Amino acid sequence: MSSGSGVMGGGYGRHSAAQHVGIGTALGMLDRAVAALPLPEGGRALRVADLGCASGGNALEPMARVVSAARERAPGIPVAVTHTDIRGNDFNALVETLAAPDAYPAEAGVFAYAEARSFFSPLFPPGELHLAWSSIAVHWLSRVPLPIPDHVYCSGATGSVREALRERSAADWRSFLRHRAVELAPGGRLVVVGGAATDDGASGAEGLFGMVVAELRARIDDGQLSGDGFAAMTVPTWNRTSGEFLEPLRRGPASDWFGLEEEAFAELPDPVHDRYVRDGDLDAYAREVTASFMAAFGPSLFTGTGAGGGAEDPLVRSFRAGLAERIRAHPGDARTNWRVQLLRAARTDAPPPR
Repeated sequence: MSSGSGVMGGGYGRHSAAQHVGIGTALGMLDRAVAALPLPEGGRALRVADLGCASGGNALEPMARVVSAARERAPGIPVAVTHTDIRGNDFNALVETLAAPDAYPAEAGVFAYAEARSFFSPLFPPGELHLAWSSIAVHWLSRVPLPIPDHVYCSGATGSVREALRERSAADWRSFLRHRAVELAPGGRLVVVGGAATDDGASGAEGLFGMVVAELRARIDDGQLSGDGFAAMTVPTWNRTSGEFLEPLRRGPASDWFGLEEEAFAELPDPVHDRYVRDGDLDAYAREVTASFMAAFGPSLFTGTGAGGGAEDPLVRSFRAGLAERIRAHPGDARTNWRVQLLRAARTDAPPPR
């Protein structure tokens, strides 16, 4: 991925409530994957990959469940977890997260590692992994094939640009599956929670991104952002439909490497909006939505402007203040009901791809 593409902003762990809800929908699927795993014997470690870890906060519960479930079957089995993300990720924050006394690596015989490479490339030696887990990460693209005219988000793309984004996403997903097929041992499991869309392309965040585009246009009007700067701003994601997620697992080479065991599509509640409805604190709601947006998308959105999402940059400060004001004026429009695709697949005995 290019610089800024898929990099989480500061405070992502504190401002990722929606992502945490998405992960929660897949915990049962993860439990069933561990229950079906052929566990290594002879004192060898169970090797697990957390693909797209960000700062690690949302990995603690799933990885703790993996350790617990594996040790119910094989008491004391060593467990090695490698957390991966792209080079620009905040690995210092990840280390701090994993070093907390109540984090899963504090348990004896549990080992945590980090790797700074894209999951669209090889990450592990052939046949090394037993379980691969990825949550709310595979919607990021390896690169943006074309800028999105008059918008910054995939839902706003039309025509040839939309098709180029779709094709880039399909190629990335095939690469992801091919590399995992090499890395997983026969009988290993892959569990993915991916940002998704309904068949009309809606991800559930169109209202919020409409506010974002309106606020960026206001920054053009006041001279803080140039037209060329706006044209360079793209959130490098594509939210796949269920069909786009599942097609390569049902037809083509990936269907030989993996047996699809379970899949589900879900529309998530918005915990931040729900809290606002309960407590009526509009200012807190606007602050949290703005902070969550900037943590998830700020670095990639502002990379082309030179601001990079930094909180002290005048453009970023103005954008944040203006977006929060728009949310206060129209709180319902900022509600996000993200869609996710869940899947569990087993690595077959077929030879790994070349």
